[in-house]
Amino acid sequence: MKLIISFISILFLIGCNKHSRIEPTINYSGYYIWVEGGRMKMELDSISPLNKLIPRLRDHYVLYETHKAYLIGFNDLMFSIAVHSDEAIEPLKNYIDTTSSYNAKMAAIYTLYLTGINCNVEHSPYEDFTNIRARDALFKILAKDTVMQMQIMLLLIRDPRESDVPKLFNILETSTSDFWPVISGLLRYDLINIPVKQDIPDSLFSMKIRLPRQTSSESYSTIGDIFSIFAQKYPNLIQIEDTLFHYDEQWYDNENEIYIRHLTNLHVGPSFIGANFQYFYKDGIVHFCSALTAKHLWLDWWNSQSTSNKDSLYNGYKKIGINRV
Repeated sequence: MKLIISFISILFLIGCNKHSRIEPTINYSGYYIWVEGGRMKMELDSISPLNKLIPRLRDHYVLYETHKAYLIGFNDLMFSIAVHSDEAIEPLKNYIDTTSSYNAKMAAIYTLYLTGINCNVEHSPYEDFTNIRARDALFKILAKDTVMQMQIMLLLIRDPRESDVPKLFNILETSTSDFWPVISGLLRYDLINIPVKQDIPDSLFSMKIRLPRQTSSESYSTIGDIFSIFAQKYPNLIQIEDTLFHYDEQWYDNENEIYIRHLTNLHVGPSFIGANFQYFYKDGIVHFCSALTAKHLWLDWWNSQSTSNKDSLYNGYKKIGINRV
């Protein structure tokens, strides 16, 4: 009988030890964010449970100022939630789906990303976004939300991965909108023979226009104005989709001379998603098109890819981004 009791006792102790080994241990200290000139220490809430922490994002949504556009000022509450790792992902996703506050949604998006990088904030515009569950959560939100798509894409392209590509094309195939931040964000992925942003001969970079002198401080030129002047001056070298003539976004450059490179340098980086138009170069002509037209060009490109190429992207997880600030 004693042997049986001893045996049961040993099994109980083994069970307890096994349970204690898998019980997550959360470290609530030693977290920082980088700011210009140094770093800022985070003060985490180690007492409140997740179901109390997450709703506080409604009032504590403001990011700390880093004075660097590519550095994200995650606040203390975001860290207090993100240290819970995978346990925080579904509650955050549910909160985004149910809260009516845009600011709270955005704060939860940043917190999901912070969870995805395991609270390891780099002094860099690029972090390792390695938590697949957090990454998938952002893709699910991106697929059904048109309001936050720009910020979600900016976060995803801080660490572009192979498996992102088929997910992005699945979103484009099932959406009715142009999803222009996705179209622009695709330029951050190192894809071959893409249907837009081809190299333009150096001889064409001399094309330029001069904006008319403004008659009052309230006057300004729009992107549509600039496209119209280029189309009139270079009808045999530039073709512009009619819809672009109606773009009323202001042109913020103080220069009166605008070169073609100002329109073709579609820079996409960690703090800028690029323009809501694209260009492609074909038969000696630079074609400017809307994001919707570019979407169809990208989808045709995707559908032309081999099954093996698609499979390698589906199953891959390597970085394939073009890293530049």
